[in-house]
Amino acid sequence: MRTLRFILAEYRANLRWLVIGLAALLMGTLCQAVIPVFIKLAVDAASPQGFVRGEGLSGWLTDVFMPFKPHDRGHFVMLALGTALGVAALMGVFTFLKRYYLVRLSRRTEYTLKRRLYGKLQNLPAGYYNNTRSGAIQSLLTSDIENVRMMIGPAVMYLGGTVVMFPAALSVMLSLNPLLTLIAMAPLVGLTASTLWFSPRVRRYTTRGQEDLAELSARAQENFAGARVVKAFSRETFEVQELDRLGRRYLYNKLGASRNQSLFQASIWGFSGLGVLIILYFGALEVGRGALTTGDLAAFLMYNLNLYWPMIALGWVTMLFTRAEASLKRLNELADTPPDPSRDGSGGHRPAGLRGEVEFDRVSHRYTPEGPPVLHDVSFRVEPGRTLAIVGPVGSGKSTVANLLLRLYDATAGSVRVDGLDIRQYDANSLRAFMGYVPQDSFLFSDTIANNIALGMNPDDPARAETIARCARAAEFEAEVLALPKGYDTMLGERGVNLSGGQKQRAAIARALARNPVILVLDDCLSAVDTDTEERILRNLKQLSQNITTVIIAQRISAVQHADEIIVLDEGRVVERGTDSDLRALGGLYADLARRQELAAQLA
Repeated sequence: MRTLRFILAEYRANLRWLVIGLAALLMGTLCQAVIPVFIKLAVDAASPQGFVRGEGLSGWLTDVFMPFKPHDRGHFVMLALGTALGVAALMGVFTFLKRYYLVRLSRRTEYTLKRRLYGKLQNLPAGYYNNTRSGAIQSLLTSDIENVRMMIGPAVMYLGGTVVMFPAALSVMLSLNPLLTLIAMAPLVGLTASTLWFSPRVRRYTTRGQEDLAELSARAQENFAGARVVKAFSRETFEVQELDRLGRRYLYNKLGASRNQSLFQASIWGFSGLGVLIILYFGALEVGRGALTTGDLAAFLMYNLNLYWPMIALGWVTMLFTRAEASLKRLNELADTPPDPSRDGSGGHRPAGLRGEVEFDRVSHRYTPEGPPVLHDVSFRVEPGRTLAIVGPVGSGKSTVANLLLRLYDATAGSVRVDGLDIRQYDANSLRAFMGYVPQDSFLFSDTIANNIALGMNPDDPARAETIARCARAAEFEAEVLALPKGYDTMLGERGVNLSGGQKQRAAIARALARNPVILVLDDCLSAVDTDTEERILRNLKQLSQNITTVIIAQRISAVQHADEIIVLDEGRVVERGTDSDLRALGGLYADLARRQELAAQLA
């Protein structure tokens, strides 16, 4: 039912194209339906018994298109065949219009679907991407949408032709010889049974094949993106074997679908051929006893082909609908995914400016309802322009603080406030416009270094080039950029693969600074640089961020010593807080981390 609603909705949205396409389909099919009448007249006129008008519908069609009785057989044969050729040419024009407008409609649907789903993907919460492979998403946007397009255009186009041609051909055949028509219909019983047998099998194999393709695409993409890791761990052979395993499963299901499709098509042609043989045998008997003319038999054979072609097309259409139904199910699952609460379209406060006060008030968080708690009753407050540092062991919840502050997730309990207002009351885009963020994974796009740094800037900013250079200089990245052949215009590979880890981190820092933020969040973004470079970057940041509220999340104690306040997280709880000197004097977890890191540095 949902598939039908989708089709009707798309047709309502493109009603003009649909009407033109269906009108052309109707006229073209009617042209196809009358061509055998002219063939009958030509054959009869050329045969020894001469012109025969016929009875019923065929006689009426004769009167409409050839209202006079011929006197010259040769001239009449040429006239009948010439008229058939003219109608065939007209049918060609209508066929072009039919295909152009209905396929055009399906292409518009494809465009609309891709645009709509891409917009949906942009508005999904961050957690969706934690649990969904990018290859599976790409499969949705390519093969699944293509299956839906084929259903909207070509499938419905052929189905419409079947609906018109089948009753038209059957009506003329009944007017020519009811008994022969009933005998010729016998193979259609077998054809119907074949359709009922093969269609569910094709559907099952097709659904499994599309699921396998999504997994196969996801695995291949991960290997391409992680090619260096695969090589470093000598996993080439294993990955080839794994892809072979997935490929064999995909091949099994695709071959299963192809096998059933082939058997279905074979049964269609077999029953169609059986119908022709039946007509030739019994039709010859009818001609012999004078119940049919030679022209009637020729027309009967042509109408029989017109009767079976819709059935052949119906089998193909059934397969297209089967594939589209499976694809729509997958697409609907994506469409039904709840959107990011921060982009629910309900609006929110759009501040003209922020002071930069940040407060966590008894915040607790779980990433999933059944998952373990990540933060427990965390509270702190950062005054505008001050710096807060967060340290702690791996998995203590440090990055979760950044995620909640940026509202990539909503806190399970408690309140996160900016300038005294709960961030859920802000418009998410307006709030994030005042924030700069450097994630742990310094993701860079396949674009120039300049465009990566200027990602959050106004593209029409007249000071764009100057700001890019200044921020790269502050991130201690400028000298390395200028050493490249094209400088800031150097193109980066996928995810910035042609930069080192430290260079990517510094590019991400420059990108965050270029946004001119009021609140700056640095999530362990100096882990890949040496201590001397780290010290220079921190000194530059201290000069630039005098009026910026800064939250630094770090593993290295050296990165947080200058902070106005340091909080120590352990298993999601605040276990210590104070300045660097206070915490060292306390002799707790922070002092232990500092001692170990300083000892490691001395040994190095």
